[in-house]
Amino acid sequence: MAVEQPQAFPREPGGPPPDDAERWRLALEASGDGVWDWHLASGHEYRSPLWGAMLGYTPDETAGLEWRTLLHPEDRDDALRRLEACLHGSTVAYEAEFRLLCKDGKYRWIQARGKVCERGAGGDPLRFVGTHRDVSHAHEEIENLRKSERLWRFALEGYGDARWDWSIDGGEIHVSPSFRSIIGLCGNRPVRGNDIWPERLHPADLRRAMAVFDAHLRGREPIADVEFRLRCEDGTYRWVAVRGKVMERNAAGKALRMTGTVRDVHDRHLAVEREKRQAQELAHAGRLIHVGEMATALAHELNQPLTAIRNFSGVVLRRLDAVGPLADPIREPLQMIAQQALRAGEIVHRVRGFVRKGRPVTAPVAIASVVRSVVRFMQPDLGASNVRVVVDLAEGLPPVLADHVQLEQVLANLIRNAIDAMAELADERILRITACTGADGCVVLAVSDRGPGLADAIRADPFAPFLTTKPDGVGLGLPICRTIVENHGGRLWVEHSSPAGTTFCFTLPALAG
Repeated sequence: MAVEQPQAFPREPGGPPPDDAERWRLALEASGDGVWDWHLASGHEYRSPLWGAMLGYTPDETAGLEWRTLLHPEDRDDALRRLEACLHGSTVAYEAEFRLLCKDGKYRWIQARGKVCERGAGGDPLRFVGTHRDVSHAHEEIENLRKSERLWRFALEGYGDARWDWSIDGGEIHVSPSFRSIIGLCGNRPVRGNDIWPERLHPADLRRAMAVFDAHLRGREPIADVEFRLRCEDGTYRWVAVRGKVMERNAAGKALRMTGTVRDVHDRHLAVEREKRQAQELAHAGRLIHVGEMATALAHELNQPLTAIRNFSGVVLRRLDAVGPLADPIREPLQMIAQQALRAGEIVHRVRGFVRKGRPVTAPVAIASVVRSVVRFMQPDLGASNVRVVVDLAEGLPPVLADHVQLEQVLANLIRNAIDAMAELADERILRITACTGADGCVVLAVSDRGPGLADAIRADPFAPFLTTKPDGVGLGLPICRTIVENHGGRLWVEHSSPAGTTFCFTLPALAG
């Protein structure tokens, strides 16, 4: 191919104006592009002075250059393939970026653009024109960014953070191997943004996390920084700390690309939860210490009057023996007073032992006798509250190994709660007590009322200590009942609670026959 001597297009002042082709060349030279014009039929090629200058060659040296020999070996095949495609009409225009060898032995990045502007009758290319632009500076900046990104990634991974890069428009999200290991993703299968966000977020954390990211995407916050639980491949959730920043926006300000980090903070959250539970247990223990001190003081103060009641009742009963049959109507109430005084002393003693974690005094107990006993001594309260009791005990209930007094405490507390629950009920107030043998051989007792159901304040955890809706309550009745039942090897729970009523159930292991 013969290369025409580059021309500088000089013009004498006042000379004739340039033609259209020359205007085109002058405009391209002014924009900083080197121009080439290749006449394929004759083999002549024009190269502007800037074409060679960007490679360090003079106009005379440019005339003898063959650009194919200047191509970097790694870029040669792609550049020639694109050139041939344009010449043969497979592509409309020729566009390529490659490195060309400079006079000083270094390579510079060149952006080439061209087009076949004349073809013969058979479609053969006759004239090929185009430009060269030096884009080495842009490539250096890209490489510097890549180096910075590699250093950034190295620093983050050294600090233990995983990486993610999210193409918001396309939906693809690239995650680092350390990110995959956090949630247990195997292999290198592609990941879509929705596969992780919000698909894997814990429902309780979803709204808060979405609000944080939305605020940043809309430009209201400089960075997205939030912690939430992320579902792993095995179905479990792990706490992670996610930080992200929008790296690209379009002209309208819409976020196009976002990148950030993920840190596994699950162990820290577990430690915080443990510390919180320990603090609650310590506070609970402190309150129980006060309850224990109060129970000890009450036991000391009540023992004397309770003993006096029992003694005086005994004296009156002995004197009534001398009166004869006329004293019979008085004798039975006095006997009940003596029995209840004795029972009250036992309850105070057992509460003190319970708070001090004393073991229950167990013996074989018939459930039917416990139910009848509790209903009998609570009859005054039931009558005063206009509550009718329905007792339904299955035949042949096996005995249970239990502390009789503590078992009465549990049943009495559940009955008292049922009475209070129906205090405002206008309809008939019915309290139902049932007992039967469960499928696992345990004895199951149930206490049901027709009240409005558990209050919202205690519905989540009715057995939480010191939680009560009663004006004069201390919130220890149900927690103590549950502990008593569990100390007997059973379980206490709320079977159901609705505006139509509430049912508490508890089980006790039956003695083998």
